[in-house]
Amino acid sequence: MKYLLICFCLPLFVDALAQQDTLHQKRKIYFGLGFSLGGGGNRRLYGAADFYLQKRSNYISLKTSAVERIRIFFGGLPEPHIADVGVLAGKSYTFNRYHYVKFGAGVSLVDQVSAGAFLYNDCDRPGGCLFSNKVYERIRRKTVGLPLEMKYELYLDRTAAVTAGFSANLNNLQSFYGISLGLVVGRLKDKGGHRY
Repeated sequence: MKYLLICFCLPLFVDALAQQDTLHQKRKIYFGLGFSLGGGGNRRLYGAADFYLQKRSNYISLKTSAVERIRIFFGGLPEPHIADVGVLAGKSYTFNRYHYVKFGAGVSLVDQVSAGAFLYNDCDRPGGCLFSNKVYERIRRKTVGLPLEMKYELYLDRTAAVTAGFSANLNNLQSFYGISLGLVVGRLKDKGGHRY
């Protein structure tokens, strides 16, 4: 609960610091397509993709993300994972024309796949039991979640930026988070010159 309070108070602190946004914006709408990859805790892999539209410091994003356990050895099927697809809205603040931070929240549809009762071992396929899997009942559940994101982005130029971020989804099935690095491409800003 303490961490959630910090997450909600941090945008207010940044807003107080960023009285003037230095982003060069001559056009009305900017956009970006981003991909990120990282860790989701407990040896799980986190991945996300999003497409956003931005006007001044406000943005809206269509985002999908997922966490899945990293398999070192052959295991059971299905592979347990949880994923979401959602819409987020938030604020983006630019500092010194090269650095910007984003804070967003929204609503998402969460899809969880987990393994239930043991069904059989698939040793009958070519290759024998060496590459076999234990097959379990597939349990699939859906719910509505609250996605949150905080990102730091560094402009490489007006069409690309590298990102580092924290994302989370709070839901009643299995809340999850990810800490990731990524890349965003698109029409991110103008060449220079004028402030809006």
